[in-house]
Amino acid sequence: MVRENQYNKDDYKGNQAISNDYSETGYDRGHLNPSSFQCREGRIATFTLTNAAPMDACFNRNQWAKWEKNLRIFLRDKLKSDSATAYIVTGTVPDVNLRIPQSEISEEPERVTVPSHIWTAVCYKHHFDNRKSFSFGYMGANKPEGSISLMSVSNLNTQIKNLNRQLSEVSIFVDDCFHDNNKLDEVKVKFQTLINQQIEETQGVQMSSGMQNTYRTLKRAADSNIIPEKKLKLSEMTIKLAFDSMSTYYDAVKDLKVSAGSTCLITRVKPLVRSDLRKRDISGVSDAVECLLVPEKQMTTADGLPCSKFSDSSYSCQCETNGEIKSCCSTPCLYHDNLNSYRCYSGQTQIECSARYSLVTFKGEKCLDDHPCATYGNDYYWCKTISGGWDYCSPPLWRSKAKNGKYCRSDHACAKYGSGHMWCFTDDEDTYSNCCTSDDCNSAVNGQTCRSDHKCGYHGNDYYYHGFFHSED
Repeated sequence: MVRENQYNKDDYKGNQAISNDYSETGYDRGHLNPSSFQCREGRIATFTLTNAAPMDACFNRNQWAKWEKNLRIFLRDKLKSDSATAYIVTGTVPDVNLRIPQSEISEEPERVTVPSHIWTAVCYKHHFDNRKSFSFGYMGANKPEGSISLMSVSNLNTQIKNLNRQLSEVSIFVDDCFHDNNKLDEVKVKFQTLINQQIEETQGVQMSSGMQNTYRTLKRAADSNIIPEKKLKLSEMTIKLAFDSMSTYYDAVKDLKVSAGSTCLITRVKPLVRSDLRKRDISGVSDAVECLLVPEKQMTTADGLPCSKFSDSSYSCQCETNGEIKSCCSTPCLYHDNLNSYRCYSGQTQIECSARYSLVTFKGEKCLDDHPCATYGNDYYWCKTISGGWDYCSPPLWRSKAKNGKYCRSDHACAKYGSGHMWCFTDDEDTYSNCCTSDDCNSAVNGQTCRSDHKCGYHGNDYYYHGFFHSED
């Protein structure tokens, strides 16, 4: 296992892909062994380029990601109640006429083959009762509107053979792993929601009418051979997502980072209207979120700065930015509930990190697109704004509580915002209060951590008691 850097990439790029092959191609480094199926060191190992295939960004982040998630849930629930083992094989069907990097954007040779299809096969082997064993597979076309079909393993074998135009038979599992147990209909029930949404899924994303017209025109041109299909390349697209609550947003973003190597930068937070506040009895919480889907930038410093130079070893990685050497994130920056902070891996070492999560300041002003909210070497979140200055951002904590027991607004978590104390707005009329800093109230307003047996609370008083706790038990 050798981590790629600017000094050694020329030594092995003749034998495998390198990161530069994917730059500005419109293709994701699609995981074959999904990172979401692993944990700890196993998850880090899935980010190697030998586990990646060029996957259309829209197909990878939308259709394929949802099927991966559904498969994980399905197998997890089955294995909880059964004494069984699930074997998963996943692969690609190469398109011999399509490679990256494209000659139009790079002087490097077109040497990494782009798959025409991606497939997954599952063998579920019960330990004691073979009647409960079964297998199935699914395959999808690697293009923006690519659909995914569920099928038997024997059918999948035939599909792979035909697409590869090979004479020899394909056999993923011995005897197709109990394919004759007739369990495929049972599996289809578990995947029925995705199957029913197939028409919507093939659209990939909701497109504006102008974009739809452009897409249809290009597709007709490709179908009639006016423009060869291999010359149609998606090099740039804009995808915006909307969530009805901040909690849903954070769950989805975590899954996007882990499963698809993407994040969604907040572009708008919509406060709840008064009627909604009364219904939910959560005073002043802003909930609805709109965000812009972008690639999750890795090889940045732990505080969010891009690397100008990069070096690594088996145990750590470092970035040089503005002449200063800093630790960098080699995996996504994710929130850890047990640590009450964001962490990533620098090589094999877990470090604190600054999540890039928003393009809006705490006052609602827009950040520059290439400078989202992060710490950037400071002890607060901020960004450069489109007006030319800079301003504070809300830290990415969506359940902060104020000293009076009210929840902070979701777009205004507890922070100093240039003041000498922690505070937040608690409603959409900018009513504010001093507050705890953590979403589960383990932190005092002075920044220290509460004792594990004495978290922030009223404790017999008419105010939140958190002024004299110590950072140690």
